[in-house]
Amino acid sequence: MNNNLKFKNGKFTIMTLGDLHENLYIDNRDKRKRREDMHNLVKAGILTYKPDLIVLLGDTLSEKDGSEDFKDYKSALSDILKPVIDSGIPFTYVLGNHEHDQGQEEKIVEAYKEIETCIGENDPTCPRGNFNCNLLVKNTEGTDDILNLWLIDSNNCCDDPEVSIYDWVHEDQIEWYEKTAQRIKDEHGGKTIPAIVFQHTPVYEEYELLREAKPLEKLYGAVEGHHKFSDKKYILKDGVEGFLGEGPCAPCYNGGQFQSWKKTGDVIGAFFGHDHLNDFTGYVDGIMLGQNKTSGFCCYTDGCRSLVRIINVYEENPWKIESHVRHFKEFGLKCTCLGPIMSTLHDRDSIALHQLGYIGAGIAGAAGVAAIVKKIIKNKKS
Repeated sequence: MNNNLKFKNGKFTIMTLGDLHENLYIDNRDKRKRREDMHNLVKAGILTYKPDLIVLLGDTLSEKDGSEDFKDYKSALSDILKPVIDSGIPFTYVLGNHEHDQGQEEKIVEAYKEIETCIGENDPTCPRGNFNCNLLVKNTEGTDDILNLWLIDSNNCCDDPEVSIYDWVHEDQIEWYEKTAQRIKDEHGGKTIPAIVFQHTPVYEEYELLREAKPLEKLYGAVEGHHKFSDKKYILKDGVEGFLGEGPCAPCYNGGQFQSWKKTGDVIGAFFGHDHLNDFTGYVDGIMLGQNKTSGFCCYTDGCRSLVRIINVYEENPWKIESHVRHFKEFGLKCTCLGPIMSTLHDRDSIALHQLGYIGAGIAGAAGVAAIVKKIIKNKKS
């Protein structure tokens, strides 16, 4: 499909799907039910919001296909994305770390390329990664480019786990981004086109949206940081919207990608997958950073809190983003793949119950138990 993206009636809507972690083979009832529930969520998002573009945020199909012609992978991918494909809405994607795990990135990119409604071409001038590109979006009349979308390959794991567990967007990719952004600017008469970044692994600066939890806050709702941040527990800063369910699994080394966005001046927002429990958004130096909790049921998650994220940009001011999430349960859908307990728990409750077990074993005592139970009751009423 050609990239004919444009605003409709002054509005451009993107729906993102995070970390489906779907299976290559649906060989039992449990896997079928998990895929059906995911399909129902995607269909509900499409019918409700009628997005102009759908973006997959990586780790979509996590299993390796050993067949010589990659036939099984292509077949599974088409079935996983059936609601997206059937809608006729153009979609695109980024590669996640688990797609890199397979060592078959070129074949995966080729599998996506064969789907008619998939858009985007890897830019061969980018020296690292297997799918780095940008998509320009025109105004309602189709006469001018007024929005740019960056799709960045955030690579896999770091070669030296003492430095970081996860890799980052490297200097050569950043150089490609800056040169391409300058070319786009030159081609548009020196005008900077506002841009949104999509990639799998979040940037280091997400920790600027968090603050260290105070002693009492550590009893409920605080999360342990990831890897080199694990010596502290965190909660969201005031003004940051959404839910923090786990320490952001950003690289522990700052490769300068965020600073490059600031220097170049085009990026107004960036959206990530990778963290299955996080769905928060907040601003760092004027750039919106947003997490997409898993949109499926095959990986660790919070009951029926799988979600879609909606991003709206308006033609009257394309430098501004509006974004919100909508969870499975909020569509009024009935989950068939989870039991009665896990399907009814609020995500905060499921995490609190784990903490309650530790505290009940004597870690924090009766006062801590009472505080958590009080929080659970309050959440159940909300």
